[in-house]
Amino acid sequence: MSDEIAPFNADDYKQYDEFIVSEIEEGFIHVQFNNPRSLNAFKESTWRQYEAILTKVDQHPETNVILISSPIAKAFTSGLNLKAALSMFGASEGLSRHQQYNKMHSHISDFQRAIGTPARINTPTIALLNGINYGLALDIAATVSIRIATKDAKFSIREIKIGIPADIGSLQRLPALVNNKSLLFQYALTGAFFNADEALKLGLVSKILPDLASGIEYCKNLGSDINGHQQWAIKGTKSSLQDIIDGTSVNDGLRNIAVYNASNIDEKFGEAIGQVKL
Repeated sequence: MSDEIAPFNADDYKQYDEFIVSEIEEGFIHVQFNNPRSLNAFKESTWRQYEAILTKVDQHPETNVILISSPIAKAFTSGLNLKAALSMFGASEGLSRHQQYNKMHSHISDFQRAIGTPARINTPTIALLNGINYGLALDIAATVSIRIATKDAKFSIREIKIGIPADIGSLQRLPALVNNKSLLFQYALTGAFFNADEALKLGLVSKILPDLASGIEYCKNLGSDINGHQQWAIKGTKSSLQDIIDGTSVNDGLRNIAVYNASNIDEKFGEAIGQVKL
């Protein structure tokens, strides 16, 4: 049997019709939303495909970095597909309150797990946040490694406007990511809109680009830079930072990275470091 790794094949992802998956360069994969008519709103099939795609891409032995973006200038994602959500609620009619609770709890838990995939996998992710970024867009953004915005990006933790606290991760993850907790409370409790400059001030994004095209170009260059490093170093760095963001103590983090580096530093590392230009 051959030990050769099969190269990335975009055809392996054709079954996921709500996304476009392509290779930017070997090791650097692009995942794009593909529901332009709904401004990339998510229904259940969308978030289940999202989890399946990212899990599969992460498991490919060559993958080093993933870019998540929209192909349309008007929106990254408008959030939850409310029409589809309402139809799900209608399907619960006739169930007892206990049955309704179990069904809803299971649905929310599955939804949370799917959207949380970028935080859970070892591959770092970059998200380009353009145009409309409402509700679920913030849940998605909170899970990725690097967030870049376009100048026209418009954000809102919109859930409170429809009468619920956001429940797919933004309220749990954003406090560890942003530098102004008071402003985060304000946005979450009012559902107010904020722009790219305010997102940068909040610490939600690291850079603003003029438009979608320039944003994609920047993210491709950024991803290519990351992709040029050794895979075990990329994934070890991502996992170490993510663990601390997710609540691992500094001492546990130090113990974990000692084990990881001791397991990966060998004679090949010595050969590789000799070729590095600092």
